[in-house]
Amino acid sequence: MTVAVEREYARLLSVRRPRAISTKRAYDAAMSEIEELTIRGDGRSAAEMAYYRVLCALVADYERRAGADRWHELTPVEALRELMALKGVTHARVAKALGDRAAASSILSGRRHISKAQAKKLGELFDVDAGVLI
Repeated sequence: MTVAVEREYARLLSVRRPRAISTKRAYDAAMSEIEELTIRGDGRSAAEMAYYRVLCALVADYERRAGADRWHELTPVEALRELMALKGVTHARVAKALGDRAAASSILSGRRHISKAQAKKLGELFDVDAGVLI
């Protein structure tokens, strides 16, 4: 980084003060900032890009920790619902990923189990190991 970029980055850090995310509220705030920076696209400065990468790392760490402690305690449907909530994925998006709206409804209502093929598709959608959903 150049000196000017370092200064701008230091100013961003002093104003925004990023820290480890430990609550849903902090997670939502970080996601809002990420969204704002994403929308700006190529209009972001080098310092904002560096800050964006820090936010993404903090969010990824929170998502890993939020799920890592309890995935083994959840049923596959509970895990699916939790992933949907964490990632902001709708029922319609799950149906689209599965290619079958009726199957998505049956799975989410608990009337049907998630097959290995469906778990693989959902794992790709949520960027998680399909085993979490079986």
